Amino acid sequence: MKSFFTRMRASTFVRFALSYLLMLVIVLGAVFSYMFVYVRQEVRDKALANQVNRLSRIASLNENYLSAMLNSAVQMGLSPVIQPFVYEEEPARAYDLLQQLAPYTVTNSFCDQMYLTFHSDDHIYSSTASMTLRDFLDMTCFEHLSSDELLSLIQNPGTLTMLPAQKVESPLFNGKSNNVVTLFMPLGASPTSSKGTMIFMVRDQVYRQLFADVIQDANNTYILHDGKVLISDTDYDIPVQRVLDAVDGEENRTTFDWDGEQWQLLIHRSKEWPLCYVSLLWAADIEHTVWAQMISVAMVVSALAALGVLVALLLARRSTAPLRQIVSMLPAKDPAQDAFASIQTGIQELSARNTDLSTRLERSLPMQRHDFVLNFMKGRYAERAKAVAVAESIGMSIERPYYAIILNGVQDRSNHQPLDLRKPPFDQITGTAAFGVELMAIKAHLYLVFSDTQEAIRELAGMIHQNGLECNGHAVVALSNIQTDFSAAPNAYLEAATAFDNRFVMDDSTLLDYAAVSTSIDDILPQARKLTDGIHQAISLRDRARLASRIDELLHFLKHTNMSPFAFRLIYNDVIDKLLRRHMQSFVAGRGVQAYYDIFTLSSCQSIDDLDGLLRRLCVSIIEAPEEEAPAPVEEEVPSVISQVAAYIRDHFRDPELSISAIAEAFDMPTARLSLAFKDAMRMSPLEYLTLLRVEYSKELLRGTEKSIKDIAAGVGYYDASSFIRRFKQMTGVTPLQYRRSKEDDENAEG
Repeated sequence: MKSFFTRMRASTFVRFALSYLLMLVIVLGAVFSYMFVYVRQEVRDKALANQVNRLSRIASLNENYLSAMLNSAVQMGLSPVIQPFVYEEEPARAYDLLQQLAPYTVTNSFCDQMYLTFHSDDHIYSSTASMTLRDFLDMTCFEHLSSDELLSLIQNPGTLTMLPAQKVESPLFNGKSNNVVTLFMPLGASPTSSKGTMIFMVRDQVYRQLFADVIQDANNTYILHDGKVLISDTDYDIPVQRVLDAVDGEENRTTFDWDGEQWQLLIHRSKEWPLCYVSLLWAADIEHTVWAQMISVAMVVSALAALGVLVALLLARRSTAPLRQIVSMLPAKDPAQDAFASIQTGIQELSARNTDLSTRLERSLPMQRHDFVLNFMKGRYAERAKAVAVAESIGMSIERPYYAIILNGVQDRSNHQPLDLRKPPFDQITGTAAFGVELMAIKAHLYLVFSDTQEAIRELAGMIHQNGLECNGHAVVALSNIQTDFSAAPNAYLEAATAFDNRFVMDDSTLLDYAAVSTSIDDILPQARKLTDGIHQAISLRDRARLASRIDELLHFLKHTNMSPFAFRLIYNDVIDKLLRRHMQSFVAGRGVQAYYDIFTLSSCQSIDDLDGLLRRLCVSIIEAPEEEAPAPVEEEVPSVISQVAAYIRDHFRDPELSISAIAEAFDMPTARLSLAFKDAMRMSPLEYLTLLRVEYSKELLRGTEKSIKDIAAGVGYYDASSFIRRFKQMTGVTPLQYRRSKEDDENAEG
């Protein structure tokens, strides 16, 4: 018997070893076949594709720079600020022009020198200096261009003139000789409407950086313009004319022979500019790259083959060991029974036990589905992909375009279970998936319904309503609006609850559809959102007094709309959602929005005062949260400057001449930089801050004086009353007159 088991173990090892070795031979054979059939061509194509992508990158960068320079010429030509003048008659305007050119010089970092000249003037200007055209021509010496030819190009640039790279000697380049590509563009949208000429000078070092790439393959790179080499970077000494002859034609790839060698030419033609980008490769270099790659792959495959043999033998040994152990643990009732048959019998017994365990797990699925429905209603699954994945893990199919909430009032307290919508007659409606839970607080069953069509959801709601009438003689069924965005689930619940709340005034023979309950909310919601902007600004300033005032205005506005508490919940849900989205970064790390606000907390509010208290607590939580660390300012003095700017605006906001440009000029800062720095420090733009101060002061005048709207507008810095009224309504949601009347009504009511 011992010798029998010894032979069995030996034969088992051989069977496993041969199986693994056979699989190894098949895999390695496929790899070698792939290498010889495909790798050579793929490596070659990849080498060429890398160069094609490189040319595309060079073309994209170069043409972006050219477009930026052309746009600068067009913008300056169309600018009402930059107008032709004669230096001898208006020398002071030259200084203003230099200031106007400075921003364009900074943004056009591609070029080294940028000049502007008007047709009506004999001077030329840059962002740092101005000089006569004659002085410019005397100081600037082109290698292949005379002074007269240069003057002709300056005076008549055409649509666009590009000079190939050539040596330029000029004191403007620190007295050194540089290879420069020069562009002449009309100052304006077209040569016919041109005011003058723009000159852009780009040194070849800039193009060298443009040509630089992580690809280290030797090559010649050319940029051609109208059949001439504009700029080049070469590793091979090949006549340029030979390359130009090969470029002629429509092909994007071509080969030619020179000096007994074959050369590969890759061509990228621009669709928007008269430019052509060319890369020249030595075919022998490409083949060397291909064979080097193939040798590397062959070496890797050989190493894998040797390693694979060792792994196959090791796996065969390891596979045999547990088999011997399993056989030794089996009861020896039939010594003649095959080892694999004995193992199969044991697996069948284990499978029977697993079936029992799976049955227990299936019984826990209803609780998991119940939790999923509640979490979905609380807005925990704003991302559709996450919700679908979680639902699929517990056997729920919700990947459908539409969903809605159905509330069904519980009539018989002896039956607490929701209807099984998978059984007749509800299973007649195809393309839907519905899941129900019980809401004890409102004595109703909630059904979360996903469907392929909107009509199927309404049909299912109608069947639930009809089933209640047939079984109990009466039914209360409410339907929310049909939604598509998962993040709107809390709002959908409030809509269904709003419709359900109308059961006391509606006949139960009618389905309570939210779409037919109230139309006033659609008119009130935009005005409430405008008042939310004032709350947002008070939070940004961390001004508790202003925050309380803004919330009082919202409460006063909503109390005069005569809506039900459920309608108020919809309004407050929208307002709170908007505030949370704006101030999400204010919450403490590790605590989500749910720590401050929950849809079922909102639904438990039974009065407007409860809703108001919830909103105030949330706003205070945002204010008290630690501020997010702001990015470091560009210069150390920026925070103090911004505080001075804010003080300056507070002192002069009633001045109608006060503007962002005037403030920037007063503090000797560029307008764009001032706006960005102010917004980083104050969390609102200078214009928003100015408008806020004016509106707040106008409220005091509206409440405490009898001045007319026109006088108040002038008193807070507006030239005309219409602009003041428009700004006031944007900030508060009501006109100044409506605001004054509402305050008067409040005072009369209190008196």
